[in-house]
Amino acid sequence: MRGRESPVSGGKAARASAKEARVRRAGMWPLTIVIAAALGLLVYVATTSLPYLISAPISDPAFGALNHCLSGLLEGPRLGWAVSPDASRVAIHGAQSVAVCERSGGSRAFPRAGVRAITFDGENRLWWSQPGALWRDDGATAKRVGDFSPVALVSHASGVLALDAEGQLVSVAPDGAVLGQVVVPPDAEARLSVGAEGTFAAVLTRGALQFYKARTLEPLSVEVPCVADSLWWLDRPGHVLVGCAEQTGQAYALDLETSHAEPAKRPPGMPARRLLGQPLYVHGCDGFPCTAPAP
Repeated sequence: MRGRESPVSGGKAARASAKEARVRRAGMWPLTIVIAAALGLLVYVATTSLPYLISAPISDPAFGALNHCLSGLLEGPRLGWAVSPDASRVAIHGAQSVAVCERSGGSRAFPRAGVRAITFDGENRLWWSQPGALWRDDGATAKRVGDFSPVALVSHASGVLALDAEGQLVSVAPDGAVLGQVVVPPDAEARLSVGAEGTFAAVLTRGALQFYKARTLEPLSVEVPCVADSLWWLDRPGHVLVGCAEQTGQAYALDLETSHAEPAKRPPGMPARRLLGQPLYVHGCDGFPCTAPAP
């Protein structure tokens, strides 16, 4: 009986082992699929997140440390930012406060409700506007230098330019004196900018682009060959690149001193601000200033 039982017992064990192996192999497939999916997700997140991490505010090569400082001072929506001409100071503002950080390590935040615009002047002093008032920061105190509320501010070589919602464009000296004043078409989305060395200024309103001498706001007779929708200030004072709204990829290089215009290739991406003190371009990213490519 033992002789006959041995093969029979061995056959059952073999069949059981084979069945268990098939079950184990079948059970491995779902696990393999899960692992593959997880690895695929990891690769996707890594590859899609890498460009963001490279261009993120706190990893920016020029402003990363300053943006990290700002992020710890102001929480909530960031409504505007500014960089000093020498890139040593940065500021952001929200609905209720303003935050400033410096490369030297200094930082502070102070309550200011309803701030509409901020900028730094040529002396790296912060200016901001609130309803009915224009202010300049003198360190321990703030000085009121105007009784109107600009919606756009930008610095020039002798002070700042301020544009209000009614189209009043004013050149203001550091002591509050008015250096020049003109009226431009009212536009809630008007773009105000100043070129290299703060010599020339531009206002873009509803496709109309007008250039001025920044200090006095004396208009320049420069004809733009197309309906403009953007502009980039170049490194040479008085030289600007104007993007055309109706022609894809088309732009014109303008020399404001000679009024000469010639066709040029439109730079990719959105226009960036050029600092007055050095050939560095800056644009906004997540409400912070970040380095932008030169046009």
